[in-house]
Amino acid sequence: MAEHLPEAVTDDPAAINDLTDQAMEAADREGIAVSEIYEEVGSVFEVIAEAMQHRNGSLPEADLATFDLLAGRLSQEENISKEQAHDLIGRFGTDWETLLNEAHFMKELEGRLGEE
Repeated sequence: MAEHLPEAVTDDPAAINDLTDQAMEAADREGIAVSEIYEEVGSVFEVIAEAMQHRNGSLPEADLATFDLLAGRLSQEENISKEQAHDLIGRFGTDWETLLNEAHFMKELEGRLGEE
């Protein structure tokens, strides 16, 4: 997404709304249903607004602490490294059930690759 954001950082709702419209139009051209998008990300406006605020990849200090706690819990419960947990959270977000499923699949895949 960062590749398609304008250079200026903005919290202007009108500018973010325009970007949201452009994203939805591009998805429509690619045959992606609006319902699929909302099912996957919820509010496209909020996703773009968040991306605009954190375009350099940084998170506020409180978010970093929460992220680290979640990674620690996932690491401990699923017997994966903290780095693997951080990677899963970065790729799939913070939904606990999704993280548990992805950690399980990751361990299963590693097991299969180790057998070969």
